[in-house]
This record gives sequence, C-alpha cells and structure tokens, in this order.
Amino acid sequence: MIKEELIQFIWQHKVLKPTPLITVSGKEIKVLKPGERNSNAGPDFFNARIELDNIILAGNIEVHVNTSDWLKHKHQEDTDYDNIILHVVYKHDISLEQNNKFNVEVLELKNLISEDTLHRYKQLSSSKMELACANQLQQCSDLHMSLWLDRVLVERLEDKEELLYALYKSLGANYTQTFFVFLLKAFGFKVNAAAFELLGKQLPVQLLFRHANDLKQCEALLLGVAGLLEEQFTDKYALELQNEFEFLKQKYKLIPLDKKLMKYSRMRPSNFPDLRLAQFAALLHHHPEFILCPQDYKTREKINKAFTFEVSEYWQNHYRLGLETQCKTGPLGQTSCEILLINTLVPFLFFYSKRQDKPELKEQAIFLLESCSFEVNHKTRLYSAKKAVLLSAVQSQACIQLFDAYCSKKRCLNCGIASSLLKTERLA
Repeated sequence: MIKEELIQFIWQHKVLKPTPLITVSGKEIKVLKPGERNSNAGPDFFNARIELDNIILAGNIEVHVNTSDWLKHKHQEDTDYDNIILHVVYKHDISLEQNNKFNVEVLELKNLISEDTLHRYKQLSSSKMELACANQLQQCSDLHMSLWLDRVLVERLEDKEELLYALYKSLGANYTQTFFVFLLKAFGFKVNAAAFELLGKQLPVQLLFRHANDLKQCEALLLGVAGLLEEQFTDKYALELQNEFEFLKQKYKLIPLDKKLMKYSRMRPSNFPDLRLAQFAALLHHHPEFILCPQDYKTREKINKAFTFEVSEYWQNHYRLGLETQCKTGPLGQTSCEILLINTLVPFLFFYSKRQDKPELKEQAIFLLESCSFEVNHKTRLYSAKKAVLLSAVQSQACIQLFDAYCSKKRCLNCGIASSLLKTERLA
C-alpha cells in the first residue's frame, strides 16, 4: 500500500525516473526547486519553483496518494490551499473543480517511480529487525554514511544543548552549578544518574568549594547528603565521616536524600555509589578548577590530568562504606574517563559555545570527540556493516542518535541513509 509520506519523500528527493514530467493535461514541467517540507498545517511544500510553458511559477505544492484525497482532507474548505502551483499525486483518480478553477496542474507519479524504489521501500517498511535497513546498509556508500552521521551528531549535541539550557535556567542561570550537577549525574552512570542529579541539586557547589581543600569533608558532604551516612557503622573511617557530616549538616542546615534512592543491585562494585562519590570528592579536591571552569579544558592532555587523581586511602580497598575488599579500588578507569568526557564536557562546551557566542568551542568539542574511541554497545553494533567509517566517538555518538531518533522509531523516510537506498534513479 502506497503511503502519502512516501510520495512526499519521492517528490522532495526527486526519486523519479529520468523522463520528462508531463502533467495530466499534457503539459511538460521542469522542477527548479521541489520546495521546503512543511511539517505543520497547510500545503506540504513551501517555496517551490517550477517551469510551466516557459513561465516560472513560485509557491506551494500539495502532495497526495490519490487526487480525491483533496476532498477527503477537506482542502476545498481551506483557503490556505487556494494558491498552490502544482498538485502532485501518485494516482490521478478524479478531476477537481478547485484545480480547474485556479488552473492548477496535476502531476501523476505512478509511472515515474521505479519498481526497485517501491521494492526497497517495502523491504524497509515491513522489516521486523531493529535496524530496518540492516540487509541493505552495505549498499549505502561510505561517503554518504559519513555525511549523514556528521549531521545526526550535530542533532545529538543540539538535543543535549537544549537539556543543558533547561537545567541552566532551573539552577538560576549559574554555569558552575549547571556543570556540577551535569557532571555529578554522569558520575552516577546509567543506574544512579537520576539519584546523583538530585544530589547535585540538593547540594550547592559553592558549599563544596569552601571545603575543597579537605578531602574528608568533601566526602562527608557528598556521602552525607546522598543519605549514605544514615546507618549504624562500626568502621572507624565511616564513623569519622558521620561525625564530620553531622557537624556540617547542622552548620549549613543540610537535608539528606533518602538513601534508598541509591542503587546497588545488578552492577559491578566499581560502580557502587559510595565509591563513585568518593571519586567525585577526589576530583573536586585535587582539581576544583575543572568544575569551576570546564570551558578551559580544551585538550586531552589537560583533561586526562584532571581525571588523574588519588582517592583517599580508605577508598583504595573499599567499594562501599564498611565493606573492605582485597581488590584494589580507587581511580577512574580509562573507559570511565572517556565516557565522562563524551557525556559531560563535550555537550557542555557545545552549550557554553552557543550561550557565550564562542563558535571555536564547538569545534573543540568535536575535536575532543574525535580523540575518544568508538563506543561499542548494543546500539552501535547494529551499524557494524559500515566499520570502515566507524572510527571514533564522533561516529558512535552519531550512531546512538541515529538509532534513538530514527531507527527505533522506524523514521526511515526521514533518514539520509534510507533515502540513499531509495534513490536508485534521479530526476533528470
């Protein structure tokens, strides 16, 4: 069954046989500009330009599967459709009074669309695979794949910029508090991200900066407000942290979160919230300027130095308060450092660039992504047929966006990769 969105796609991308375009009335037209796709109410394409009888017409174009859909959609009752310059249909099944009244030509596409295009579209639309184009992906050129990934990467960064802006406004337009909350959320990784974000909103970063020179107090503030010190401990260091926090809680009138917000199940001990918060405290203690001025961190060398720090002695053999381990714990791993760089510093530089009108920071954000390894996960593996162009985090972040915004929603007709697969023949 032919859908209107397919006809719109075919018109927009000129996926037609290289033959003259003859209207239903027998007039030849030339498409100078197919128009700009309209996703709101009104004609499907704005600002189109066609040549008809050696006369250039500029205006709007309406697209339907059948000419009679004009009546079905009640366009005859809407004056917004009185000024269209062309009515494009898959099948011309009725002569419309309105088209005759306004001298609007009708172009039927049924015999102008190749069977190969329709077959490929059927394969995409009926596919039950996570990646509808998985069996056709190799047919997309590496160049076209790369160009589309570049585009969706920008979409991903713009989406994150919008989220950061919303966070920024909610935090009183404070850049430092915004980055602090954003970074702390990332330290929670997937399972504890939401809880760590709440913690960041509950604890003013300026308060932490006051105690940045004392690592134990930094730990006490973070673990205490997280609710992780609200237990009965026999461990000497845990008791010391409890005492520190009790004093600071009274002094600053702090309100701890419910400790149940912090999750431990089905995760590696290296991701336990206690250890992650101890690592964050160490970062704040050793490199407070990273949180204060992240926009100054423009090279991998400087960033790697910021993420190179020693946790306190206690956390070198503890994953959790009161639970000692024989395994060495403590520093952030290389993979964790890259995840934090990709998910916090890069989006923040992109956001800060826009707010401060510093385009060079956007370029720096992309450069930092290029310095990170391609992320291998369930989503990025789906595109492994194009390994030749999957080189760095630039492409892996784009693949994640591609899956989330297009593939998982079966938005093939909005995807540049699917469009290249359907463009077997072009308008002459």
